[in-house]
Amino acid sequence: MNLNVFYLNEDSNASPDQLSEKLANYPQNRLTNDSWPQIPVICIADFSIAHTGQHILLKFTISNDYFRSIERPINSEVHLDNCVEFFIAFDQSDQYYNIEFNCLGIGKMAYGNQKAKRTLFQNSVVQKIRTSTKSDAQEGEFNWEMTMIIPADVFIFHQIQNFEGITAKANFYKCGDALPNPHFLCWNKVISPIPDFHRPDHFGTIQFMPAQAELNNFK
Repeated sequence: MNLNVFYLNEDSNASPDQLSEKLANYPQNRLTNDSWPQIPVICIADFSIAHTGQHILLKFTISNDYFRSIERPINSEVHLDNCVEFFIAFDQSDQYYNIEFNCLGIGKMAYGNQKAKRTLFQNSVVQKIRTSTKSDAQEGEFNWEMTMIIPADVFIFHQIQNFEGITAKANFYKCGDALPNPHFLCWNKVISPIPDFHRPDHFGTIQFMPAQAELNNFK
């Protein structure tokens, strides 16, 4: 799949809540269970994405989820909880970054070329990603959203001055490995007999559009 990441003309120092409101006007992209349809899924997950030049703005919206999240340390096994994830590779490389956050806003970030060989980042780097989480639990149904403000300098193995014009490979996910009914949702379909998000060979293409190509110019 291919996705244009449009420019958002907004002060990156704005709060995540303010940027979340802006992202509500951007296209929503559905995460599906097409990769592993044999695994029943009842929750619905979408994401919206934009960039400011120096930041990636990413908002996940989840409905009908099952709540399970633990106060974990940074860089721990957040994928066991209600979790959203963003994997990205630059320069057509097989080396990729994985960014994962549970619904309590606890993050994990690493880099490498395969699942078993990841370099975890220092806590101070992960904490540069600002987040906003909103949730609502009623009658056993857990609805929540997560907005991430991801600065270019967290991609420490690249010298990214501006996202404009960059083409990258990426995938977006929703999971909950330790939920009563585990699920594994993807944006770009993964061909694998068992759930495996660490498949850069199945990333889609994302194109960061120039500043003059704001979303409003394409509506």
